[in-house]
Amino acid sequence: MSQESIRRYIGPSIIIAAAVVGSGELIVAPRLGAEAGIMALWIIILGCLVKVFLQEEIGRHTLLTGETTLEAFNRVPGPKWRLSWVSWAWLLLLMSTSLQQGGILSTITQALKMLNFPGDPTIIAAGVAVFTAVALVVGHYGFIEKTSGFIVALFTLVTILALFLLQRTDYALSTAQIAQGFTFRMPDAGFASAMAVFGITGIGTSELLFYPYWCLEKGYAKDIQPGEERDPKSLRVRVLGMRVDIALALCVYTFATIAFFLLGASVLHGRDEIPEGLNMIETLSQMYTESFGPWMFNVFAIGAFVVLFSTYFIGVATFSRILGDTIRLASPDPKSFDKDKWLPYLIVGLTIVYFVLGFGFKERPDWLIITGAAVQTILLPIFGFAILIIRNQRKDPFRPGKLFNTGLYLSLAVITFASVYGLMKIFGFVQ
Repeated sequence: MSQESIRRYIGPSIIIAAAVVGSGELIVAPRLGAEAGIMALWIIILGCLVKVFLQEEIGRHTLLTGETTLEAFNRVPGPKWRLSWVSWAWLLLLMSTSLQQGGILSTITQALKMLNFPGDPTIIAAGVAVFTAVALVVGHYGFIEKTSGFIVALFTLVTILALFLLQRTDYALSTAQIAQGFTFRMPDAGFASAMAVFGITGIGTSELLFYPYWCLEKGYAKDIQPGEERDPKSLRVRVLGMRVDIALALCVYTFATIAFFLLGASVLHGRDEIPEGLNMIETLSQMYTESFGPWMFNVFAIGAFVVLFSTYFIGVATFSRILGDTIRLASPDPKSFDKDKWLPYLIVGLTIVYFVLGFGFKERPDWLIITGAAVQTILLPIFGFAILIIRNQRKDPFRPGKLFNTGLYLSLAVITFASVYGLMKIFGFVQ
């Protein structure tokens, strides 16, 4: 088994990392740090780690069968009208993440205005939307993967460097303070942000559903047809490649999320400043100017624009693909439906929806992002148990061991508890 053969399967999780770094890492994680302080660190780490078991399971299903996420979910028992109830449930996720995408587009405009970009904010946002649509209609998987990888790597390195440099300032974090982040208590403030963090940090709920689509575009199952069985030797190489892909992205977004959170907990919590409203990006910039100095303001604004645009860009690319798959499977004759033909129209349609949402609520982009992310946390158990059901229905010549299975069931328990607790908190059943 050569390194070259494994390297061929690295890439889909890097796209996923690019999708979450703008909303989960740059916005929600430091906001939670600003509201709750260092004691919420354990929530950040748990949110990053707990969903990778589900990611591997849904990726494994695609490797074995060549099926998309929605095709897999159609195997789940229960009410069905062309699509199973689980596949229809993803439309609730689409609505919640549309709020996020609208908030991110509005926040991109904030970053550009910080750089004194000329023009009315509405015109700027329209320009970003048009550019995104054109780039995605023209570009293909390789372009998306390379662009995403570069953006994620660059801004992550800058953020981690900012955290190290912060240790030379008055906001330096001690070992005792870091230890407070592992008391495993819910913070008194920032519950909505904590819910949002759990749903979208690491591989978020929506990214969990998207992962198989990028695996298929990478070529994980290009030589099989749905229903065919995978050769065990070939599967072993591809599963190992997928695990390396998942592990690399896990390291990147976990360290990035921790760094963003600690910057928010040390700088913004100390100043009692919450990144919100029209000044959200300007408030977040203090995490960098306190580490590097005032000259970092413009550098941060450029970096913020880049990672926010990355999240927006990948979001449009992925949502258009899964929405096309929804229309295909719900059509009277799915086999004759040309998904690729519809893709440009879906890309344009989604950019219009995100633009309308972003500037219908342009004064509170943080509300759009936090609300959308919290809904993702609530919906996560539905898709988690659906993945478990299709796993148990399938013959797998390369099943994971007991340690992985323990992690899978434990992660589902944690995810379910977080969702139920969140709902009880929202409706006042717990204080």
